[in-house]
Amino acid sequence: MKHLAAAGVDPGSVNHILISHFHADHIFGLMTKAPENKPVFQNAVLHVPATEYKFWMDPAVERLPEARRPLAKRVQEMFPMMKDKVQVYEGDKEVVAGIRPIDSPGHTPGHTSYHVSSGSDQLIVLGDVTNIPALFVRNPGWHAGFDQDAATAEATRRKLLDRAVADRTMVTGYHFPFPAAGRIAKDGNGYAFVPA
Repeated sequence: MKHLAAAGVDPGSVNHILISHFHADHIFGLMTKAPENKPVFQNAVLHVPATEYKFWMDPAVERLPEARRPLAKRVQEMFPMMKDKVQVYEGDKEVVAGIRPIDSPGHTPGHTSYHVSSGSDQLIVLGDVTNIPALFVRNPGWHAGFDQDAATAEATRRKLLDRAVADRTMVTGYHFPFPAAGRIAKDGNGYAFVPA
C-alpha cells in the first residue's frame, strides 16, 4: 500500500483486478489482515479464473499437502467476505476490454496469464509461468518448488514462451526484475529474456 500511495494511486480508484492464481503473494493484499478483514480495493471487481477458484474453495483442504492447507483456509475465509466483488469466469473471452485470459496451469491448477492488447500493441502477463526469468526462461525444463504440477508447468512455460517468440509479443511477469517487460528470444535449448 505504501508503494501505491507513493505512486499517487488511491485504492478506491481501482476498478478491476485480474487474478492469476491464489498464492499468498498474489492475493493477500486484497484484504487487510484478520481480525479486521476489510477489502482494500473497495470499488474493484475481482476477476477470478473458475478452475483456480474451485480448486482453492474446495472444503476438503486435507487433500492438499500440509504446507498448502493454511493458504487454502485463508482463501476460504477471504473470498466469501468479498463475494459481491468476485466475478468468476471461464473460457478465453475478454474479461475487461482488451484483456483476454490465457489458461496456463501447472504453477497452480487454474493459473492464468493474460493477453493485453491495444491496437497493434500486445503484452502477455505471464504471472508465475516463469517466476524468475534468469532461471526459468533460460532453463525452461527446470522445476520450481512452488509449482504444484511441475511437468504441466514446464509444458505451459514452453508453450507460452514459443508463442511470445512467434508473435514477437512483449511479456512481463510478477517476479521479473526492472524493467520487468521485454521480449523472448530462442537461445540454444532455452530462451532469453531481452528487457525493453
